[in-house]
Amino acid sequence: MKTILLGLVIAGVATVSLADALAEGKTALEQKKYFEAVDAFSAACENGNGTGCYNLGLMYENAVGVAQNKYKASTLYAQACRAQEPLGCSNMALLYDTP
Repeated sequence: MKTILLGLVIAGVATVSLADALAEGKTALEQKKYFEAVDAFSAACENGNGTGCYNLGLMYENAVGVAQNKYKASTLYAQACRAQEPLGCSNMALLYDTP
């Protein structure tokens, strides 16, 4: 029983920190603190947050705070799509359709 409760507490903390990373990334982006946004979205993405992957993909596609890298953007969009982020799926398709 203690193991289950500990697992639930850890899972709850992980969910909160993923939401925090995503919120931090959005705030940093609004404040034009691009390096902080990249760090926050990267952390969210690495932990399976599709929205974090999608936002990071947008930054790479549009060269916002990072060098433009459409290959990396498409990889991040695919990761977002696998994490059930529909905007990642659509942006990946649009990126492949663009010459």
